[in-house]
Parts: sequence; C-alpha cells; structure tokens
Amino acid sequence: MSSNRTAIVTGGSGGIGCEICKRLARDGYRVVVHYGNDRQAAEKVVQEITDSGGIAIVRSADIADEDAVRNMFEFTSAEFGGLDVVVANAGIGGGGPIEQVELADFTKLVAVNLVGAFLTLREAARRLSDGGRLIFVSSQLAERPRTGTGAYSATKAGIDAMLVSMSHELGTRGITVNSVRPGATEPGMFAGSDEERKEFFRNLSPFKRLGHPNDIAAVVSFLASDDAAWVTGQHIRADGGASN
Repeated sequence: MSSNRTAIVTGGSGGIGCEICKRLARDGYRVVVHYGNDRQAAEKVVQEITDSGGIAIVRSADIADEDAVRNMFEFTSAEFGGLDVVVANAGIGGGGPIEQVELADFTKLVAVNLVGAFLTLREAARRLSDGGRLIFVSSQLAERPRTGTGAYSATKAGIDAMLVSMSHELGTRGITVNSVRPGATEPGMFAGSDEERKEFFRNLSPFKRLGHPNDIAAVVSFLASDDAAWVTGQHIRADGGASN
C-alpha cells in the first residue's frame, strides 16, 4: 500500500485504538493518533510506530466539542493533505440498571459515544477522499444488550443506525461505511472486570477466551483495504462467536 495514504484514529492511545493505529501504520498509512487526556500513552504509540519505520503524529481533541473535532481534521489536512481512512474508536463505558443510572452519567455517555462519534463521522464525510473508508468501532452490546448495559448499548446502536444511512449517502463517492462490533476484549474497557465476569464471557466464545485488541485491529485493517471496496453498510461481529 502507498505510504501517502492517511488515517485518523480517534481514541488511539490505548486498548483497541492503540492496536488499530499500529496495524494501519504497518499497512502503510500515515496515522494521526487522537487522544483525549493521556498524551503520554499517545506519544508511546507514535514512538512504537516510528521505531518500526512508520509515520504517525499525535493530536488532542475533546471528541464532544465541535470546534475541537473540526480543528483535528484541519490539522490532519495541513500535515498530510488528503484523508483516506477515519476510524471512530473513541468511547467510554458505563451504565448499570436503568433505574440506577444518573442523568449526569447518561449525559456523559451520550456526549462521548454518540455526539463525539457523530461529530467525527460528519467531519469525515465532509473531508474523506473519494474511495475512502469510514469505520466505527461499535460493540456486540449494540445488537445484544445485557442486564446493566442499556445506556451504553443505546449510544452504540444509535451510531450503527446512522452508519447505514451514511453508506447510502456516500456510496456514490466510492466511500465505504462500516462498523466493527467487538465482544469482550482485554486489554480495553473490559480489563477492569472481575474474574467471574471474565470467565462468563470467555465461555460464550467457542474459543473460550476473551478477544485481544489485535483481533479487532485485523478486522479494521481489512475494512480499510482495497479488498473491502464491495463491503458497506455492514456491522461486522468480531466477538469470537460469542453472539451466535
């Protein structure tokens, strides 16, 4: 792949986002590693990429702030010119039984997972080169909510619905629009779960293990590739068969 292609990965400083950044860099992309708060972690990702011969830079932005997101895209254009892939990965976990969810906590989930993803996807639609790739990191829980996940699941399902519409809107430009639905993945949001919960989710998969961020990055790599030019409007399960 040509090294003059550029990708933005939001939430690129840790977990799944970190591995997506490194995988796209290995695929030949110049990568903008977005982070919200942890600059040190983002710089570590960039260092690993550059040490391996890749090209990457860091960029901070409040993902729920319209001006900050727009500035991140303008910064990318100024540094690299065109834009070929956007991976909307930034997100937070949280929730509990709906009757116990505080409005402030739900509002924060919506701000990051729904509004933040919307702002990222909207700016991507405006700036992606023809033939580009737009990829959203969703969740298995968007399709199959469980007890205590309703608030979180709603934010992911909302963007998944938006993506189907966007796939029709952007198809005439050759832009594909897809989401990846990880299952329980460690390290990542699931890392803080207790061992009993981890064991439960391990047993849901025929492989009897949790996912690894590399598993998700491999699917993103495919969706970003030329081989995925005929795949759009899809929600790809990457959960080790746990939702079957």
